[in-house]
Parts: sequence; C-alpha cells; structure tokens
Amino acid sequence: MKEQKNEIYTRIDEDFILKFKPKHRNYMKKLYYDFYSEFCVHYKRKPLTKDEFYSNMHRRRIQLYQLCCPYCGTVEIIPVDKKLHIEMFKYCPNCGRGSTFDNLFKQVSRFIRIEGINRIGLKEFKKEHMDTEEWVLGYDCYQMEIIELASIIEVVFRDCFEALLCINNFGTEDSHNAYIKKTLKRYYNNDFMNIEKANNIFKKAYEINIKEKLDNDTWFALIDIVALRNMMVHNNGNIDEHFKSTSTYKRLQNHIVGNLFKLESKDIAHYLDVVIKAVTDISDLYLEKYYSLRNSAIANFYFN
Repeated sequence: MKEQKNEIYTRIDEDFILKFKPKHRNYMKKLYYDFYSEFCVHYKRKPLTKDEFYSNMHRRRIQLYQLCCPYCGTVEIIPVDKKLHIEMFKYCPNCGRGSTFDNLFKQVSRFIRIEGINRIGLKEFKKEHMDTEEWVLGYDCYQMEIIELASIIEVVFRDCFEALLCINNFGTEDSHNAYIKKTLKRYYNNDFMNIEKANNIFKKAYEINIKEKLDNDTWFALIDIVALRNMMVHNNGNIDEHFKSTSTYKRLQNHIVGNLFKLESKDIAHYLDVVIKAVTDISDLYLEKYYSLRNSAIANFYFN
C-alpha cells in the first residue's frame, strides 16, 4: 500500500486559500489573519501585516493548520511554531480517527495478526497430522480469514460513505446529523459488504462509480469473498443450494470437494491482495470527493 498524506490536517497556505470559492475567500482570509494576529498578541509577538502573512506562507515560523475531520465534523484552526513543533498531526483530537490510509492500515493489520497466529498454530498442528492435507487442517482457520476480509470491505466502504455524508452536512445540527445517520443505517443495513449494492449506494449518493475504478478480476473476486463469507457464516461452511445459485459457485467449481469449499493459503494471499487493491481504490475515490468538498464545508462551518 502506498502511504498517503493525512488529509484531515492541511497547512493554510496560498494554494489552500485558492481552493475556496471566490465568495468565501475574503471571509476566510480575514478569519485566518485575525486568528494569527490574536495568537501573536497573546504570545507577545509582533504580527506580520496581512500582505506579508499571505506571501511565502510555507516559510513562516508561525503557521496555521486547518483540521477538518469528516468522521465527527470537528473543524479547528491550530497554530504551529516551527521552532517548537516537530511531529506532524496524526489524529483528530475529538474522535481519535486518522487519515484514510491510517484507517485502512489498521484494518489490514488486524487481518495480518489473525493470519500470523493461524499459521503458527497450523505449523504445529501439521507435526501431529503429517498425513492430512494442509487445506483440511486449515479449513476453519482459512474460513475465519475470509470472514475477516469481508469485514474489511464492509468497514472501509461504510466509513467512506459516512464520512462523505458528514462533510456534505457540515453546519447541520449534531442531532440532525445523528438522525440522518441512524435512518440511513437502518436503510442500507449491511449493504456495504455486497460490492454491487455498495456501488449503487455510492453512485446514487455521491456519483462515485466503484466498478469503473476496479478491473474485472478484482470486482468478481470481491463478489466471491462475500459469497464465501455468507456461506461460511450462515451455513457453517457447508455448500448449500443458495451458494450453488451464485456466480461464485460457477467461477470456483474447481474448489469444490463434496459439500466443502477447498481453500488454501495461496487463495487467502490472493484475496488479501484483492481487498487491499479494492479498498485503496475506493479510498482514492473518497479522497477525490473529500477534497472537492472540504473547503466549502470549512467555509460553511465558520459562516454558520
């Protein structure tokens, strides 16, 4: 996975100011300069003139950062003295969430921990059952890992959707936002685990087409992960008539052994790669939309 910058914190500089709409720009420039001036007065420093402040802003000792957290709606201006501040901001102080990359990394790290423990156990188990095929020994472990991969798909897609919902409603009372989220959650339930349903939701809500971003192999692999997960959760891992009616059954017939689905370590590795690629792509789509909405959301927050 490629590391991305933390999008919830942005240094306020000339480029950032230009991203505000013309009708917002002068208001925001006055807001930021007044904040900077008050900070300087408080710490007994002589503030720059407004023209000086808005030139070569990245070189100034006193800099301002804008926090805009799409997960909880927190918007704050944070002053930074470059001579005193060393580390960059990482998390929202209100909800504790970080960047989309950080959230994705946490999800994948959880899977890697589960997989690592399973492999250690299987290695020892194999010593006691030398004549048993590895996929049989790992049958339950591999199913657990498929279920976790499906959960990653659901969590990342749902978080991106709710973050965009939040940033689209900045300035709305918290109680109203909470009601909207609660109502929508009842409506879409666990649809974000189903890539086809998730795609329809994103298209209708934000004009984001996930399917166009993913190649066919990735798209169908995501469908297969969720179909396998449903069979494993709802029928204790045994192939039933419902699973036989899915497109996954037709694609993966070479994995069928009686009423069991043969999973191997190489299959898990393939599906992990698929999930990382997919959630990285959806995160990129989310960030593109987030950046297009961010400055207007910030301006509307301060206006209201």
